[in-house]
Amino acid sequence: MHVDIQLRQVRGDNVGAVRAWMVRAGSDDKREAVSLSENLTIAGWPEVGDLSGCQTPGDLKAELAKAYPRENPRVLGNWRGQLWRFRAVMSPGDLIVLPLKAGDIAIGCLTGDYQFRAEAAPGLRHVRTVTWKRTDVPRSDLRADLRATLGSLLTVSELRRLDAVKRLTEIAAGNSDPGNPDAPADLRLLGGPAELADKVAQAPAGETVRLAVRDLLSIWDFVSRSGKAIATIRRDLDDLGLAVVPPVTEVPSIDHMVRVVPIGMAPEAERKSSGEETADLELEPEAGDDSEADLLADEDPGSSVVADVNLIPDGAGEGESGEEEESARPASVLVTVGRLPSARSELKTVRLTDPLSRAVELLSENAYDQLPVLDDDGHLRGSISWREIGATNRPATALVEDAAVLKVRSIRTDEPMVDCLADVADHGCVFVLNPDGSLSGIVTGHDLAHRFEQELRPYALIQELELRLRRALKKALMQVKEIHGEYGLPGDPAKIVKLAEQGMNFADYITLLKRDDVWRATGWQFPQQSFAERMDRVRKIRNETMHFHTSDDDRISAVKEIQVALQMLKTVQPQA
Repeated sequence: MHVDIQLRQVRGDNVGAVRAWMVRAGSDDKREAVSLSENLTIAGWPEVGDLSGCQTPGDLKAELAKAYPRENPRVLGNWRGQLWRFRAVMSPGDLIVLPLKAGDIAIGCLTGDYQFRAEAAPGLRHVRTVTWKRTDVPRSDLRADLRATLGSLLTVSELRRLDAVKRLTEIAAGNSDPGNPDAPADLRLLGGPAELADKVAQAPAGETVRLAVRDLLSIWDFVSRSGKAIATIRRDLDDLGLAVVPPVTEVPSIDHMVRVVPIGMAPEAERKSSGEETADLELEPEAGDDSEADLLADEDPGSSVVADVNLIPDGAGEGESGEEEESARPASVLVTVGRLPSARSELKTVRLTDPLSRAVELLSENAYDQLPVLDDDGHLRGSISWREIGATNRPATALVEDAAVLKVRSIRTDEPMVDCLADVADHGCVFVLNPDGSLSGIVTGHDLAHRFEQELRPYALIQELELRLRRALKKALMQVKEIHGEYGLPGDPAKIVKLAEQGMNFADYITLLKRDDVWRATGWQFPQQSFAERMDRVRKIRNETMHFHTSDDDRISAVKEIQVALQMLKTVQPQA
């Protein structure tokens, strides 16, 4: 059946254009050959059954969990997003792009709804019919920016940007790529991420692409971890099926090394048989394919669903580079367990199949209260302590599994720090896991107390400093009024009275400190200019502290700066 590529009506009163989708054929030639010979686009996922009855993303999530019970929830969420697009979002008339092993691409038009072919071989059962327009398009026929959009490692991904639908339609009709009129002349921002995706895809088995955060930022022409930079890079990495481990927002500096890894690639039969389950994942919470908002946005191209971006921009802003974009603003904050040093510390461990004597040896040598117990795959299964070892008499041949407690409290590195408070309070500690299930570290009450002291100490110091400064300056203003009959402040009189009698912000404090009449009224013997400059430094520290934008090293120096300023006030104002 021939279907013209044209504009069409999309649900209700929303009018939308044809959409373009790239559906990869997997790691072998079979799906590619069947796709072209039988006019199909094929999703893969060999262990998943018929999805015809899945009416919601939640239904599909249940099917995936049943098929892959050991997979990480983050990966299942990503797969759910891809399969839901294939099952329910892609519509007849949409463009389908199939990258071919030979290096060319095929472009077709979707003609049918989702089908499950129970009689087909595993990996060839989830299909939709396609009319292929061209099956021999050289990649060189696509301009560099459009080629870059094909760099995603996801099996099912939408080609949304750079006017892709119009340009692919022209190419499918045998015409040349008309190009994107809005593309920058040098295409640096477009070619860089695609080249990164190529390097990740070509990395030898067991190896990952490693680079400094500074170099990662430079691919997008950013020089610091601003909110704008993080949001842009995250969006592009999501489009490419990539993630950064650890996230660039969780490392101490932009010279720190990170890994770039694939995420959400569809499982092939050989991957399952080899025992490989879940790739390393990005640690940051995000909307992406695992959010209902994103799925709903896919259903309705006219909708405008905007997700919050929760980041932890350690050292973001002025401290990382000599210049910062004027429009770059730090993102909102989520303080995760991964920020605790102990949550990323190497722990001594024992396996379930180790002799119990090995646990006794490690507990004694390291003066530990307990040890994490791992299974043969390296995943946390429980813990063992002196209490379990000494509970009953066991033979010399006893194994760790004979004494271990197989119920254990754990939390992931990317979860909020406050979420572990109850478990630590009730049980003394909680083990910390990477998103792939591997052990990362441990958090105890001491760790939390130390961290919260670090986080809260600047707030307490600033609060006391502001209290003393506010009282001193309001008193000085009253003396100025008694001498001159007015406050002497320029501007609206009503606003001036409110400012003097009800409250001021930190910028107001500094303005007043620079006025000679107010300074004389304080009676302070400090050098006026240097004290005002010190208070301005405190103002900047206060703004950064309120948004957790300081790294640990910056926080230590900030506390010292505030303490010096506070001590100076205490010498002239002993009573708070």
